[in-house]
Amino acid sequence: MVVLHTAVALRSPVWADDAKSTISVTGEGHVAVAPDMATVSLGVMTDGDSAKSALDANNAAIAAVLEKLKSAKIEDRDVQTSGLSLGPRYDYSSSNPDGTQKVTGYVASNMLTVRVRALETTGAVLDASVADGANTLNGLTFGLADPEPAYNEARKEAVADARAKAELLA
Repeated sequence: MVVLHTAVALRSPVWADDAKSTISVTGEGHVAVAPDMATVSLGVMTDGDSAKSALDANNAAIAAVLEKLKSAKIEDRDVQTSGLSLGPRYDYSSSNPDGTQKVTGYVASNMLTVRVRALETTGAVLDASVADGANTLNGLTFGLADPEPAYNEARKEAVADARAKAELLA
């Protein structure tokens, strides 16, 4: 369930002893709607003896994940690279007598943000991605493809709530 909250403030004049005064009120509107899409953050992390080998392995693994996403009917517009990194892996053990850090290899990481518009296929999309190389899952969120109608309803409720409070106080 997706819950949208909106608050609005209204100012209404109040006359007392011919002096102009105002009152300020706030209103709240809450709308709960069922989600119609999921957003998944997943990726591939690979190791290599060199930066090139780590990146090459990562490119191969992410290509396999992208192919599985296509076969799960995820459109290209719904897949976006959200992070790419390549860096050394260090040995921090005390076996280095001079206290220096020793590079033992390289780590490449490629993260994707995937919108799953057919909500009922989310589990299958995750299964397919993990089966073919995705070894990092950073989160899953549910939301609305078009939240504006729900926001507008929450705004209407917030204005009605604020108006009722202002009328009571006036």
